[in-house]
Amino acid sequence: METQLSMNGGHMDLTIHHLRCFLAVAQELHFGRAAARLHLSPSSLSEQVTSLERRLSHRLFLRSSRSVELTQQGRALVPLAQSAVSAMEDVLTWGAELAGEERLRVGLMVSSPGFRTIMAAAAQRMPGVQWEIRQLGFTGCYEALAEGEVDCAFVAELGEDPMPELESLPLWEESCVLVVSEQHRLADHDSVLLDQLAGERFVAVRDETVSRRWFAALEATAGTTPHLMPIARNFEEVLEFCGAGLGVNVAGQSAASSYARPGLRFIPIVDAPAATTHLYLRPGGRPAPLGRFARLAAELAHL
Repeated sequence: METQLSMNGGHMDLTIHHLRCFLAVAQELHFGRAAARLHLSPSSLSEQVTSLERRLSHRLFLRSSRSVELTQQGRALVPLAQSAVSAMEDVLTWGAELAGEERLRVGLMVSSPGFRTIMAAAAQRMPGVQWEIRQLGFTGCYEALAEGEVDCAFVAELGEDPMPELESLPLWEESCVLVVSEQHRLADHDSVLLDQLAGERFVAVRDETVSRRWFAALEATAGTTPHLMPIARNFEEVLEFCGAGLGVNVAGQSAASSYARPGLRFIPIVDAPAATTHLYLRPGGRPAPLGRFARLAAELAHL
């Protein structure tokens, strides 16, 4: 049964599903990507957003064939919707705990073989847990943890220093690769040095916190300030921009297998700092299985 938020007036019945749909579009600013993230068809997602706009009597998005933008009312709704969804998640978690059920919401920045190994083992060793995996991408990982939208998250950092405000466990390190178009001047190299990247434009994500943390380690090692283009919202967009020759990117080595596709090259960077994947834990109250899951992840990561 869909959870409803009943408002005075009868015509204002909203569901958490409405708000989740709204937030997905607000974060992606693209109905196709938001629909894929929610496992809905774009038409169904559009109907949900239109229904929400009708119930609120406000237009939340400016849509055209080329772009989707939040209106002033849409921007104002974002924090309210996030709070409502987070509060309802807390209620559902509380209810599940009363019923003797266990639930764990796992966030993911980018996919990797290490993540898949841990989740496969967790499903076997913790059969009583109801699992949810949420693709967070690069934008909003830390916010999702701080606001309780996920219980933990696998987050890749360039270098070894995790976000100091959040508790985390370092899981594994991997060397870095340069992501370039197959037409790039370095595409035929077996490996590269940071010095060879002088003058390159680096495709970065729009989340300033994530971009600053990722490229700060690269800057400290190379001794030069990279030219960043904060134009992507997720790694799929990073790859598209790189494939189109608009810039390059630095990623963990596992990206070469997890995200391989025609038109792209993944070239080892000999002297780049390692990329470290951390398991971040949400602050405040935590579900009972989170400690067990964290211990399992640390055990498997260090085998």
